[in-house]
This record gives sequence, structure tokens and C-alpha cells, in this order.
Amino acid sequence: MASKVDLKEAEKLAQSLSEALSSGDRKEAVELCERLTDLCVPVSVSISAQVYSQDSIRLRVGVEDAQSDAYIPVTVAVSAGMTIAELKDKISHDFGFHPLLQRWVIGKRLAQDPETLYSHGIRDDGDQAFLFILSAQAAHLTRHQHNLDQEQQRIDGIMESMQSMQLFPRGVGGGEKTAPPPEIEQIPPPVPPKAPIVTKPTVPPKPQFGWSCSMCTYVNKPTRPGCEMCGGERPEDYKIPEIYQPDQEEAQRMHQEQLATLQYEQAQLEERERNYMYLLATDEQNLIPNTTETDCPICFSPLQPGEGIVLRECLHTFCRECLKGTIVNSQDAEVACPDECDSKLLDREIKELLTEEEHQRFLELRLSIAESRSEHSFHCQTPNCRGWCIYEDEVNEFHCELCDETNCILCRAIHKNMNCKDYQDDLRIRAQNDEAAQKTKQMLESLLQNGEAMKCPRCDIIVQKKDGCDWICCLMCKTEICWVTKQARWGPNGNGDISGGCRCRVNNQPCHPNCQNCH
Repeated sequence: MASKVDLKEAEKLAQSLSEALSSGDRKEAVELCERLTDLCVPVSVSISAQVYSQDSIRLRVGVEDAQSDAYIPVTVAVSAGMTIAELKDKISHDFGFHPLLQRWVIGKRLAQDPETLYSHGIRDDGDQAFLFILSAQAAHLTRHQHNLDQEQQRIDGIMESMQSMQLFPRGVGGGEKTAPPPEIEQIPPPVPPKAPIVTKPTVPPKPQFGWSCSMCTYVNKPTRPGCEMCGGERPEDYKIPEIYQPDQEEAQRMHQEQLATLQYEQAQLEERERNYMYLLATDEQNLIPNTTETDCPICFSPLQPGEGIVLRECLHTFCRECLKGTIVNSQDAEVACPDECDSKLLDREIKELLTEEEHQRFLELRLSIAESRSEHSFHCQTPNCRGWCIYEDEVNEFHCELCDETNCILCRAIHKNMNCKDYQDDLRIRAQNDEAAQKTKQMLESLLQNGEAMKCPRCDIIVQKKDGCDWICCLMCKTEICWVTKQARWGPNGNGDISGGCRCRVNNQPCHPNCQNCH
């Protein structure tokens, strides 16, 4: 602790420093600051209250606590140079709220005790502040502390009263006794007649509009979507009263919000239009180039913007050479993404990456794969011909447009100027000496043994059922045949004769357990 001599010197230096700062003597102020620094004593520097305007300001204060639904408007006479601590003392003196219970919010900011009202923009009549009253438990204010503070306030009031009293010296104004003035008889004035008592009608209290914030309890105007103080959300179940009329400031804010909403919607519309035009421009391109620098995941070569290809289906990026190699070496009709995802390359992408010759070979590979995977495909029997077809149940001949030959699907051969019976008879004769005919005969016999073909019960030629129901018709004798029973469908009199044949559906009984409708 500084000695008494140092404190006395520090007081003189502080007073001199105040005078030097007020007069604008910079050199003297610097020298005094250095001397004060050497003493190492705490010094408080503040602006004199005389600088601020001494005019009284009518401050509008909204008072609220945690239990109230709306704030209570109060008008307080203050000055611009008043500190928040002095304002708290004034409210404590006028309304009885302890300074520890007061929280002041001015200009959406929590005010601190050393700050002045001027620093918070309080300068004119009608400026607004918000006072929130805490509970004693929340402010940690005990009853004993409250009583001590009240006693101190009473003592301070007595001291102020004593200082303001005017004390006269002895013998002046009170040493001599003066005779009381003579009494004057006063005539009382006449008593006026009593007026009838008129009871004024009770005025209903003015309704309070607004919603209370669940976070800071500040009461906001009905049309505000969020809390003006803390930004909290408005309660979902709150509805704006129908009779509420917004003031000018609120109407201006709502108008600005509408303009902002319109601008936002306009910006969204323009952005959608730009995206749509970009998609149209992108769709016109067969290959989409990359827009960012990346690496090819196959060859790991760096790709500058525009050097790679972005696949449409999965957005994976590769170099042109790797994609082309993937297509050329593919053994499937659909080329999968090289990144092992489920997406496939589109035909327009494949055609753009390959040359005309490579694309033609790829299409031929696709046709070959489609033929091998089709259940009812038939390849032209002309040697080295690439023609093939997918046949239906009622079609027995295939005319190849590539070699201009007519194929018999039933015999699986080309037999010009011969019917199926003549061809099969000729085949049996030639099978004795012709190796090719022998192989064809063995093929037909294997079809008979495996149940894939049968002999017509009337003309004895070999017939096959390609697909569908169990009804077939011989091409030579036009006999209707039941495939599952391997016999004629009807009796000797033809269609409808149930005296013979398979007798299917007679007495609603199928001709065979495995019958698939032989008509």
C-alpha cells in the first residue's frame, strides 16, 4: 500500500492532470501521467458530467418480469450523462426495485453500470429502453442484504437533508421572542350545496397486443416473425388479432419484408431459368466434359477441365482413352461404368467415343448377344450369313433379307422346291452316304427321343411345337394334333368328332394331367 505522503502527492497530481486535460495542455498532461505512473496507484479517469447536456429527457421504459405477459410502459426523467448505475439507483428510489434486480436493455444490447445513457444513444425525448426485473433468487439477493441496503439509503437521505438545511448563528433570527400577531376573527365562507355524485363509467383497459418471447420474455409486436431482442421464434399457435392495426414503423417493416420476399422469389425464378437453359445446353452435347481438375480412376492421369468425360447416369469422370477401351473390350450388350457402380453408358456416349468401324462391330456384338439370349431365335442356315430372327408360334418360315433364302423353321434347314415330307424322306436316303445329311438325321432322331419333336399320326413327318398351348397342326396333311398325348386331336371326321382323338374336355376332363389347352 502506498504511504500517506504518496497518496497526498497522487491526489495533487491527479487534480493537476484533470486541469491539464481540461485546458488542453498536452505537455503538462504527459509529464503528470509519467509522475503518476511512478507512484503505481490506481487512478480512475472519467468525463465530467458538465460536458453532457443537463436538459431533462423523458425516457420511455418498458418494465417486465418473468411472471408478466406484457410489459408496463413507464416514463422516467433522466439526463444524457447519467450512468446505468445512477439510473438503477433512481429506479430503486422511485419504485423500490433493488439495483441488483435490474437488467437494462437499450438498443438490443445489455447495458453495464459504468456506461452512460449517451453512449447507448439516449439523447432525445421518447427514446426507448427495456427494464427486466429479476427475481431475488435469480439475482442472489438475500433479505439481510436488502435490509442493509435500505438502511444505507435512509442514512444517505438524512445526510443529504442535513446538508441542504440552512443553520442560522445564535442570536440571529431566533434569539428574541416576538409577540404573536393579534387574532383576526375570520368569517367562514358559506358552504355551497353538495353536488350530486356522478359515477363515471369504467373504461375498459386498453388491450395489450403482442407475443412474449419464450427465451427472453420480451413482448414483441404481433406481426414480428421473430423476437426483436434475441431472435427467438414466434409461438406456432399465436395468431395476429383481427382488430390489430400496425403502426407506421411496423407497416414500413412489413413493406420492406414484402419487397425482400419478392426480390428473393425473383432471384429464385431467374436461377431456375438459368439452370433450365444450362440443362438444355448440356443435353445437346453427346459427351459432357469435366469442369474441375481431377484424376482418372483407371489410369490415374491428371485431367484438366475439359479433358475428361463425365458419365450422365452416375457423374463419374474418366479420360476418353479409358472409356473407349472399356467399350471395345466389353463382352456384354450393355457397357457398365468402369467404377463398378450399377450405371450403364448411354448409346449416345458410346457412339461419340468410338469410330464408325468400331461402333459397327459393337452393334454386331450386341446383335449376337441378343440372339444367344433370346429363347425363340433362329439363325439363317446359309453358311456365313449373319441373318437371324425371333419367330412366333404360327410362323414356320423365315425369309432372310441378307442372303435372300427361305428357311424352314420346323426342319431347321433350307429346302427349295420341296415340302417338309419330301425333304425328310430325301434326308433319310442321303443319310446313308452324306455325312451332313447323317448329322441332320441324327439331330432329328435326338429331338424325337428327347420329346422335343414327334411324328404326325397321319403322314408320319416330324413336327415340333415351338411355344404356346398343346395344339399343333401338321403342315403337310393339316391334321390337328394334341402335343401332350402325341395323337390326333379329333376323330376321323375332323374338327368336333369326339369318337376318337384325345377326347380333351369331354365331361370336363382334360386329356392328360399335363395338358395346356389343346383346344
